Parts: sequence; C-alpha cells; structure tokens
Amino acid sequence: MTSILAAARARISDQHLSHLAVFACSAGAAFLCALDIDLKQPVAIDFKSFYTAAVAASRGLDVYDVTVLEAIARELRLPHEPTFPYLYPPFFAHTFSWLARLPPNVAQQVWSITAVVSYGLAATFTVAAIRRATADARGAAIPTVPIALVALLVWALNLRNSLAMGQINPLVLLFLCASLALSLSGKDTPAGLALAVAVGIKVTPILLALPWVIQRRFRALAGLAAGLAAVVLISLPFGAAPAWVEFLKRLPRMSYGSRIPGLFDPGTVVNFSVAGFYARLFGPDVAAIKAASTITVLLLLGGALALGGRAPSPARSLRALLPLLVTMVVASPFTYVHHVLYLFPAALYALDRAATRRRAVEMGALVVLLALASVDFPYVYEQLKAPLPPLALSMNLYALLALYALGVVLLWRARGGITSTGTSRRRSGGHVRARC
Repeated sequence: MTSILAAARARISDQHLSHLAVFACSAGAAFLCALDIDLKQPVAIDFKSFYTAAVAASRGLDVYDVTVLEAIARELRLPHEPTFPYLYPPFFAHTFSWLARLPPNVAQQVWSITAVVSYGLAATFTVAAIRRATADARGAAIPTVPIALVALLVWALNLRNSLAMGQINPLVLLFLCASLALSLSGKDTPAGLALAVAVGIKVTPILLALPWVIQRRFRALAGLAAGLAAVVLISLPFGAAPAWVEFLKRLPRMSYGSRIPGLFDPGTVVNFSVAGFYARLFGPDVAAIKAASTITVLLLLGGALALGGRAPSPARSLRALLPLLVTMVVASPFTYVHHVLYLFPAALYALDRAATRRRAVEMGALVVLLALASVDFPYVYEQLKAPLPPLALSMNLYALLALYALGVVLLWRARGGITSTGTSRRRSGGHVRARC
C-alpha cells in the first residue's frame, strides 16, 4: 500500500496536490453546510422558483408569469409560501429544464450537490489566481493558510444561507472565479467565455467586463460576446426563443424602484441594495429612486475603475476586485444576504495578503466587515418589534460600503507606493521590475 501511495504521489505534482487539497476542504465545508439543510427541507424556498420555472419551460409555458409558477407549485404540492417569480435570463430555466424530470426532493439534492462542487471549484480557481498574482505558482503541497481562510469565509460570507435558500449563487461564483483565474493567466478568450456563462445566468456580472474595456483587452471582450451568443443559441433548442423576447420586454420593469408582481416591495428591509436604500428614503417616488441609484452606482464604478488603472498588474487587478464586486452586489435592484457570497474571490485575496504581511488590524477589519455584511439584519429588525427610522434599516449596505472604502484605501495605498517606487527608479536610472 505504501509503495502504491508513493507511486501515485510521484505522479502528482505539488501544484495539483495543492489544488486537490483546496477543493476537498472547501467542498467538504460546503457539504457540511448543506447536509442538515437537505435533511430538514425537501425543497428550499428559492430553489422552488427555479424548479417551477424549469417545469414551466419543459411545458412551453411562460417562465416569467408568477401565476404559472404558483399553479405548478400547487399542483406539485411544493412547500413554502409564496412562490417567488423567476427573474433570471431564460438560459438557466430552459437548459436546466431536465430538472423537471426529477421528483422535487431529488432535484433539490442534485442541486445541493451542484452547489457544493461549484463552491469547491470556485475556491480552487481563486487560490490558483492568487498564487499566480503573487508569484507563488508552485507553493506548498498542502496550502494551510488558503485552506484556513476558505474555511473562515464559509462562516464570514454565510455560505449556509445560500445553500439553505437553494440559491444559484455558488454556480455563478464558479464561473466568476474561473474567469478571474483565466484572465490572470493571460487566457483572455476563455476568460470571456467563462464570464459569459455567469452573465447568462445572472445579468449583473457583466460589470466585471468593464475593466477589460478600459484595458482594451479585445480578446476577452470577443470571448464574452461569443459566449453570450452561444448562451442564447444553446437555449433555443429547449424552446427559449419566446422566453428571450419576454425577458427583454420585462427587463425595464425590473429596474430600480420597480414593483415586480410576486416579489417584495423594493423598499422592504430584506432588500439592502442601493435601490432598496433609496426606496426606503423616497417612498413611492420611482423617478427619484432611479436617479439616485444610477448616480450612486456610477460613482462607485468610477472609483473602482479609475483606481484599477488602464494597465494594472495581476496583483492590482485583484485589489480592484473588492470595490468592483461590492459595486456589483449593491448595483442589483434587489440585494439579499446570500448575495454577499459574490465577494469571495476578493475577500480571499485581501485576507491572504493581510495574513502573509502580518497586518492584524487590516485582517481584523476585513473579517468584521464581511461578517457584518452577512448578518441577517432584516431578521434582527423583526425581533426588535419596534419601528426604526429608514436610515437604521440598511446595516448590511453600510457594511458593504465600508468594505468598498477599505478596498479603495488599500488600492490607493498600493498605487501610491508603486508610483513613488517608479519615480525613484527613474531618478536613479534603475531597471528593477516593480512587484505590487
């Protein structure tokens, strides 16, 4: 047995063993989060919407008509009330319509397994990207620090909430992290294709393509365009053509301040997006909500993109990821606790950098803010059973904006250090390559 293990170990490089270790530990942590959930509920409340949409797609019905989804839920006697509307592009509902062939509880279990594997792969891609950016491509055979930080983020980013809701976030996160790793490897076209899948499932990741526009990475943009075209074409044999037309018609009615049939009011406390914040301030004034939300999101985007630079190093690209991902999360018309999971790659890089450089205060601030952003404050508001002023009902948003500010400070500090280093080199005539 020892000789067999030794032979197998000889055939596996330290890098591959490292990736296997990261995947096993991260997927294992996700599995532990999902295990008791699947035992307690046959169908999660958000997965119920995905499942009924898949059934509607398989029957040629309108996946965007919430009354259709409610009728299917009653027919199949699915738990939870109400049935939330399906708000994503048609690609997912139609290409995953095979889920409708499975009993709801079995489909839920398959979905949970998919989420667990997706999280494990997302963590593996992110660790690989960080090592490339920090010139540590080989690293230790068992990367204890990244594994410990991934385990910490399972708690800090409340992965359990996404799994308990039966959310699609781990799958989208997988393609975001794959795109990041490919982009930092210089594989721009595959990076664009990976991001296209994330955009095809959930629209807001399109914001992550904006740095490519500024950096003139035309191959990545071409890959994104080709991938989006493929997403549409792949869904057509599943009968998605009418759904794409309906989605484009309904898209303007899903904007800031809009009331979507079957969904929460945009000003409800569970929605802590920028639009939700302004909806609580301005009430029914949809025009004011749209204007204020649009201006705020543009300012956040402008700050992240301006500091990112036109030709950043891989390390600076990863630093810019924290404010950019925070913007992506709060820019959605509806943002809930489980959406904080999308900060995972930026959070892992920031924590790894702080741990490596032994910056305890920086690491502590990151952990506290990530944990605060992931707390179910809407549940806390309900338990208080006392009316609170509108400004007190956005604690999650405030924590996210504080993370944005911290990310900007770290990015600005690094940029300043690079600028001063570059200036001193020009004065001395040195040609040493700067490492950021």
